[in-house]
Amino acid sequence: MTARTPPKCPPQGEHALLQKIKATLGDVFIDHGVTPEGHLCVMVKPEKIREVAATARILGFDHVLSLSAMDFPTEKKFLVMYVFASYLTPGLENQLLHVRTEIPRDNPKINSIADVFPSADYEERECHEMFGIWFEGNPHMGKRFLLDPDCCIDEKTGQPQYPLRKDFKVPDWGLMG
Repeated sequence: MTARTPPKCPPQGEHALLQKIKATLGDVFIDHGVTPEGHLCVMVKPEKIREVAATARILGFDHVLSLSAMDFPTEKKFLVMYVFASYLTPGLENQLLHVRTEIPRDNPKINSIADVFPSADYEERECHEMFGIWFEGNPHMGKRFLLDPDCCIDEKTGQPQYPLRKDFKVPDWGLMG
């Protein structure tokens, strides 16, 4: 049995926000899909993530509910995933906007959206510690807050290692049996 690569965006479908998003994002928009729960998912160009975040804000989404990544080592990419939500905008209370983009694994950098959505700050920092993704413009990058300062440092090179990358080797600290 072989491992199946997860889809980067759900299957395409119609959605109430789709035309507004397409018209607003223009050439930034790459692909779209609709989640099984009925939420719109769009794939965008990584260099335009700040523009996309600003557009989400204009459309009425008021916070980043989630920001994470998936590691695709065989493709040498990370899929960075944002989920925008709204507590305050009528019509968006039960709606989520999933925004996804791909960045290279060997130089994982993307612009920060923490100044557009302050709720993204913590999750950008978490993605950095766990995957090594650098969020350009986030003033807290490189300051550890989740992992112990001695955790996940290569003993030979002194370079940080990232525990949610698929090639991370769990150290044998003699704790198990």
